[in-house]
Amino acid sequence: MLEYIIGRNSASLRADRFLIKATTAPSSLIYKAFRKKDVKINGKWIKEDYILQEGDVLRIYIKEDFRKEKEISKVPLTAPIVFEDENIIIFNKPASLPCQPDENHKDGTLSDMLKSYLIEKGEYNPEEESSFSPALCNRLDTNTCGLVIGAKNAAALRDMNEQIRERNVYKYYLCALENIPSEKGAFVNTHIIKEEKENKSRIADDGKEISMEYKVIKEFDGKALVEVLLHTGRSHQIRAYFSSIGCPLVGDGKYGAKTNGGQALCSYRIRFGFTEEYEGVLSYLKDSQIQLDRIDILPDLW
Repeated sequence: MLEYIIGRNSASLRADRFLIKATTAPSSLIYKAFRKKDVKINGKWIKEDYILQEGDVLRIYIKEDFRKEKEISKVPLTAPIVFEDENIIIFNKPASLPCQPDENHKDGTLSDMLKSYLIEKGEYNPEEESSFSPALCNRLDTNTCGLVIGAKNAAALRDMNEQIRERNVYKYYLCALENIPSEKGAFVNTHIIKEEKENKSRIADDGKEISMEYKVIKEFDGKALVEVLLHTGRSHQIRAYFSSIGCPLVGDGKYGAKTNGGQALCSYRIRFGFTEEYEGVLSYLKDSQIQLDRIDILPDLW
């Protein structure tokens, strides 16, 4: 038998979805347990669509082997914190630090640092959280630096992800281009295709839609400092678009730059433009913004 005491981060979840997250049991076994009346809340049999409440005691009568163990290694924090409150934390991610584990980076990621930092502060205890882990709400390419939002609790994660999907979180980037665009400012609406084998994107009529706007802020020695406001978040869309018009990012050899030291691209400002109707836990952020004061990757242009 497995027993769970429902905390605030798991409250409001359906019982079946909680158990799928909290255990390693296959979903077929979990639904079989519901049918056999082997899932109980506070001693009473429930159906799979029961909405969990904080303080509920949930028991499922399956083998202890299906208990999910959370192993979180202690990872030193190397990303400066630029904002933190009880709900979210915003990091200034350095270039070369991956946001999430992948085939080249198994640990030591920004996601690991977020969890380790909150454990050390006493704001997150993996042993008490069966279905929730602090998580990043947006991601940057490994060699792109700048602002990344992390959610400390389930309500903040849910609300921030919803606002990002609704395009109420505005993400601004600064990039240095090897050449100066013929148009000093433009609204871009085109299409892009991701070549998975090469991990590279290209502009193509039959691809997925991308949308963004840019303006040239400064020109210097044949180069341009450009601010970009994203409206979509397709992989490599800034890099692929500027490469397609003959203006690859400085250092972005993958997309045709003369130099190859990592793209000069930084997510430097986030603005929260939540709608008037939004009344979630992050409503206090409405009409506020976070901006970096210093951007080290563009010392000659910034």
